[in-house]
Amino acid sequence: MTTRPASPTGSDAPASAGPTDDEYRLAFIRPARAPSDNTGTDWLMYSITRGSDAITGYRRGDIKSATAEVEKIVALLNERRLTKKR
Repeated sequence: MTTRPASPTGSDAPASAGPTDDEYRLAFIRPARAPSDNTGTDWLMYSITRGSDAITGYRRGDIKSATAEVEKIVALLNERRLTKKR
């Protein structure tokens, strides 16, 4: 299982460098069985969280490229969240 830390692990990193409960973040991405009515063995399940809310999704492919794609989704969700506050 591959997980993504919620905040920087370096002790010298500023506290503000990590996401807050108001920000979306990639909680995990890991290999999974194919969703219903799908085939293949290269499926990954991911979870994007914001506070206590979670979005679960599936992607096909290798973990490196899927992680990069899901991180783009997270960035877009956070941009959208900031735009709506104005």
